[in-house]
Amino acid sequence: MKLIIIILLLCVNVNAASLKLISKGKTADLSSGLYFELTNMEPFIMYKLEYSKDLIKWKEMVRVGTYSTHMKSPFWAWDELPPQKCFFRLVLAQ
Repeated sequence: MKLIIIILLLCVNVNAASLKLISKGKTADLSSGLYFELTNMEPFIMYKLEYSKDLIKWKEMVRVGTYSTHMKSPFWAWDELPPQKCFFRLVLAQ
């Protein structure tokens, strides 16, 4: 299974939009959680940030309208995210 995931990740188009997970610890004024740095995006295009537990059924977290090629997603506290381990992806909204 790990080999299949690695192969899928390597087959992604180089010019495709990508996301980087940034985990934040608890600070004085914010709870702990995460956000994504979104890169290589086409400006003025709508994207969806989705999550899945099994890589088959995907659920939308948020839609992101771009104005630049790089941006950050909204911040999610841990209690706002699914309680189980999951995968994330960025796709074009249609």
